[in-house]
Amino acid sequence: MSWYREQTGQGPALLLLHGWGMESRVFAGWRPFLEKHFTCISYDLPGHGRSPCTADGMQWADVLEQLTDMLDREVEAPILLGWSLGGLLALGLGLTQPASLKGLVLMASSPSFRQRPDWTAGIPAATLEDFGQRLHSDPQGTRKRFLALQVLGDPQGRRALEGMSNWPSPDPICLADGLTLLHEVDLRDRLDSLSMPVQLIHGAQDRIVPLEASFYLQQHLPGSHLHVLEKAGHAPFLSQPQACRDALLEVWA
Repeated sequence: MSWYREQTGQGPALLLLHGWGMESRVFAGWRPFLEKHFTCISYDLPGHGRSPCTADGMQWADVLEQLTDMLDREVEAPILLGWSLGGLLALGLGLTQPASLKGLVLMASSPSFRQRPDWTAGIPAATLEDFGQRLHSDPQGTRKRFLALQVLGDPQGRRALEGMSNWPSPDPICLADGLTLLHEVDLRDRLDSLSMPVQLIHGAQDRIVPLEASFYLQQHLPGSHLHVLEKAGHAPFLSQPQACRDALLEVWA
């Protein structure tokens, strides 16, 4: 199955993967900052935007396999930028298919989104379970609530997000599966096997993924670069698009 793909710009290939409950057009306002420096390629995840959700939904191994197949069709190995859930998928792909990528940019992401007995830099399990229960009765309302959390404490991000909450809701099966991935996937014990350049970009005001998650990634990924945006929340490319672009150019220019 092919995912919806969009390409603009010029320069090295930069592939953008969006987060849970969104679609690739979330990057539309940021792309003009990037297109003079990168060939920007974006995909809609299964069941999101213009990509259909199959009967199997959005399972971890299947999504990585589909993404690998699509990367094999690209002209060159891209820099893969994943935001939030997209970052978890990017990290998973970097661990399993390093030859397909030039490097990774993990934005507002984590190797484990859920808190665990030995991991406090995540979302409480009860919060994710509550979202899962609410999805059954009010999927669009649950998605809007999650989007509001993304820009909490980030007025510029909140203004940029206006209108996006009214986009059509993703397929409910794939939306629920994405939440399951956030709840279940834990890649911490595999980080030392990652052998490619990695850039970490994180907003200090992030209310979904604590900044400590990026500190952990920096400590466990030798040679990684961390750029903290002090006034940004969970979607720094919305509130500080130029600063995010400049951070990329520090590593990938």
